[in-house]
Amino acid sequence: KQWYQRRVAITAGGFEGCRKAAHHTQNAGVEVAMEWLLSHMDDPDLNEPLVLEQPSPAGGPAADPESIQMLCAMGFTDKQAAKALKKCNNNLERAADWIFSHADELDQEEPGAVGAGSAGLPDGSGKYQLRAFISHMGTSTACGHYVCHIKDKEGRWVLYNDEKVALSVTPPKDMAYMYLYERME
Repeated sequence: KQWYQRRVAITAGGFEGCRKAAHHTQNAGVEVAMEWLLSHMDDPDLNEPLVLEQPSPAGGPAADPESIQMLCAMGFTDKQAAKALKKCNNNLERAADWIFSHADELDQEEPGAVGAGSAGLPDGSGKYQLRAFISHMGTSTACGHYVCHIKDKEGRWVLYNDEKVALSVTPPKDMAYMYLYERME
């Protein structure tokens, strides 16, 4: 029953509810986010867009000098430590994890302005269509496996199940764990 309750919460929580859960739990993990989502299911603004505070002109709060020193003791430069702390809202543990998982980005310069069109890409209409979804086949998460349904160019749903590929007449869209959307022109 617990897995079903979580699946219902994820579905009912919608994309914005899931974004809010991840934000308010500081990406602490699926279990923590799920608990947050379950306890906020009745919030009237759960599916309203997440509004984040704009960073201050200086780029947000300054990195804690003690945290920078601790990261530098691990062999990183002041600049790398400050960048990681900024990316992780001054959370030392997350910053250390970020450094190890983003080694290729450590010495890249930060872009000046981030926003619509800043990379030379036009902003679209904001309309999306479901392109693919991933679902689980089995009696529980302990047994079974994941499969993927992808909509082909003709609009037919194709099931990818390990080495088997077949047309899916009635794809189980309401049973998915992850949905992938494509922006419409």
